Amino acid sequence: MSDTTISYRATLAVPKTKGVLALGVLSRLPAGLVPFVVLISFTQHHGIGIAGLASGAMLLAIAVPGPARARWCTARGPGGVVLMALACVVLFAIAAAMTGYRFWQVPLVITTAAGALFPPLTPSLRAIWSRLMPNKQHLQSIHALDSITEELTFVATPLLGTAAMALADSRWVTGIGAFLLLPAALGLAAVLRTLPTDEHDAAEHGDKAESTVRRRSLIRTRDGQGITVPIIVLGLCGGGLSVIIPAATEDFTNVISSGYSFAAFSLGGAVGGLLYGRKKWTASLRHRYAIATASLAIGALLLATLSASPLTIVAVFCVGLPMTPIFVISYLLVDERIDTTRHAEANAWLGSGYNLGSGAGSMLGGQLLALTGPRLVAITLAAIAALATLTAHRLPNKPSPDRESQAAGVPPEAGNLSSETP
Repeated sequence: MSDTTISYRATLAVPKTKGVLALGVLSRLPAGLVPFVVLISFTQHHGIGIAGLASGAMLLAIAVPGPARARWCTARGPGGVVLMALACVVLFAIAAAMTGYRFWQVPLVITTAAGALFPPLTPSLRAIWSRLMPNKQHLQSIHALDSITEELTFVATPLLGTAAMALADSRWVTGIGAFLLLPAALGLAAVLRTLPTDEHDAAEHGDKAESTVRRRSLIRTRDGQGITVPIIVLGLCGGGLSVIIPAATEDFTNVISSGYSFAAFSLGGAVGGLLYGRKKWTASLRHRYAIATASLAIGALLLATLSASPLTIVAVFCVGLPMTPIFVISYLLVDERIDTTRHAEANAWLGSGYNLGSGAGSMLGGQLLALTGPRLVAITLAAIAALATLTAHRLPNKPSPDRESQAAGVPPEAGNLSSETP
């Protein structure tokens, strides 16, 4: 399906690329560090039961209003991101200072409020790539690199949090982790102000940003559903794996060794992303999305077959292989099919969709596993992934005329004169 390779080095040579990648690492450090430290801090002061409530409430507060926060920041420009980050940092600092108080409900509510104001740094950064990378092959490569960097960052943050809490009180670490949002938001604002503005985009959308972001939710559109549903199902599979792996591992060895399978899942995602991102694919994004989602279903079926043997780790690796390609293709579909003024909102839907799917997969998978076993849970995930494949296949064959014309770099009224496709 490919006819040539794309050099990652050439992609990194595009101006500002390395700086934005570094800014992405800075932005994701608090996103990975704060939830982990909040969980540990509440556990130390109030026990694991209360910690679970606080962590769950905060994560839901971050995920559910994510698209709305992105729309709000898009309407108000770079200053909106900085303002939201400042409010979030203040609330997290107050919550951290009050975590040791007897009445745990107060810091829990404040922590939840801080989560609801978590700035949309990652969705905004994802939207920047479309403006920095007019070449679609470089855009594919940078999304692959960015996704792999994101995954490695989230692997590192628990280690950093553990080391920091060995040196300082967990409440201080919470405040420091939250404070990292400010330089990340300021850096994002600075990058946004230096990016060139496309003349057509400015004429068509620049004076209408407020009205644009108030249109109906993207999840109610055919493109929005077709792009988001496979990501939600990917989250369901990831959450389901979090209960399948320990249960399957315990059947033939010590449950502690399940860590190797979790690592294999992440390794599969990294390998799949590296292989996908450097190829020039001839199939349409729609077909690639359906194939990648179908691969997820096949991997889940393989896991069901091997879930009671030492080869579970191989099956988990295969489930992880399409993970990063699914993310990369979803970002490319956003660039291809979603209006440029709504890219941050669309990317926020992807992040929130995965997180909500992951939480649901863990909870529902755990209940189903207790009643049956890991094999039936894996078969259920495979069936859901198969349905998501049909959803991806239902995407329109081509983007709307306006988006296709913008991708080709011509005004909408001249779109029928260009044969270039994204």
